[in-house]
Amino acid sequence: MIKLPKTTEYIRVRRYRLVATDDLVAKFERNIEVENKVYNYVLKYLEKTYGVKHLNRPYPTTKKAKVFLAKDVLIPKILKDIYGLSKWDGKKVGIHSQALRDEYLVSILTNFGEYRKTLMSAAKMSKQDKEDYKNNVHNNNPKHKSWYRKSSLNYLRPNQSKRCVSLPSNGQAKIMSAHFIKIQDYGTIQVVENLTSMKNTNIVTTKIKRKSDGKFELQVVFKTVNKRKEVINKIGADWNMKDNKAWHTSEDEELYIDKDVSDKADELENKINKLKSQRDLITWLPRNSKRIVKLNKEIRYCNSKRSHILTAEYNEMAKKLLSKNDLVAIENLDAKEMRKRQEDSSKSQNRAKNRKLAKIKPYEMEQLVIQMANRLGKTVILVDSYKTSQVEYGTEYQEKHSVDDREWTSKYTGKTIKRDLNASKNILAWALNPKEHIKYKESLELQKEDKIKKAIRPQSLITIN
Repeated sequence: MIKLPKTTEYIRVRRYRLVATDDLVAKFERNIEVENKVYNYVLKYLEKTYGVKHLNRPYPTTKKAKVFLAKDVLIPKILKDIYGLSKWDGKKVGIHSQALRDEYLVSILTNFGEYRKTLMSAAKMSKQDKEDYKNNVHNNNPKHKSWYRKSSLNYLRPNQSKRCVSLPSNGQAKIMSAHFIKIQDYGTIQVVENLTSMKNTNIVTTKIKRKSDGKFELQVVFKTVNKRKEVINKIGADWNMKDNKAWHTSEDEELYIDKDVSDKADELENKINKLKSQRDLITWLPRNSKRIVKLNKEIRYCNSKRSHILTAEYNEMAKKLLSKNDLVAIENLDAKEMRKRQEDSSKSQNRAKNRKLAKIKPYEMEQLVIQMANRLGKTVILVDSYKTSQVEYGTEYQEKHSVDDREWTSKYTGKTIKRDLNASKNILAWALNPKEHIKYKESLELQKEDKIKKAIRPQSLITIN
């Protein structure tokens, strides 16, 4: 059995309507003005230093490394070039140092890091592929951006602005009474909702946000640390998309989306598609006309309603998986990877699979299971999805089948193999002992043959909540 951390951390985000005083609004406006100035400056620096011409240059990936870059490189440059200062002066800059360094700059660095991953992948495209992308040959680049602008961060134009100021707690954030909370830099502020139920909860971050209607909202990130429960009962679970089946467990239990929920989701999806068709056929009216705005509002409402009923169903499934088990092992698999597995399918097959992925959302289900496990002090292990269904459980024998083959007779043992049951058993076994993972064993063989310098670390094949 692998070694598990002693605790779990349950993170919650709560939103409260903020009573915005004149002083608060003025302070917020000044903070946003700073963020707007800094954003374009930092983005220009990152593109010049880590962009398309410097993809081989190491980029910070950990929070500690990003804070170091923000504190020791970016802040001095910002102070000198934008404000003409040699050291920090909060009154002249107009924002709290930690709000700028630990929250805002780190978030830009994180987002740029994600763009850089796409950039590195796009750099491997052939010259012809790059030209085709720019000319929108495959209808995937209507703005005719260059290949190195694929998924890039956009610069703020004069009429654009940031809307949120994030402030770390730093031990200062505290609920003072039913409707008053103290946060860093802003002091004690008032909210409409009652805060009493969260009074003894640790606050990690607070965010003041101005919504599109001009009203203000306070977002608070709370953290609760729970003692991890001893693992007695454990189970593996494999994702599925066939006939609304979401999970197949190592105990041969199948979990389906409730038929009423599925029908309601389909009904709302059809309604959304009809509304979109109506909207797109109206070409003679401007996009801000009352009729178009009304249709957009109705589309957003239906999307939100569909999302809520599906999320509630995912929560019920998470309860079923965790109610009798202290440890649940699942594949570390998102929708993008699931689509990648099915590249050999026809367009019509892929359309059907994409519709199912819109209903059975693997990443959202994964996050809800992890969130519930953290709240209950239970364990979730994410396992690398490599060949979970191809390797016959209990052996190293591999037999590849089409995704449509749900059951077959093994050529190795003669046993009847159920695809999803076999995968869920492998997921659990490899979660508990990653050295048994076929990916690790294959990397050892490649190392022996001098095809790679170093084998994969077994621990890199699993992620523990």
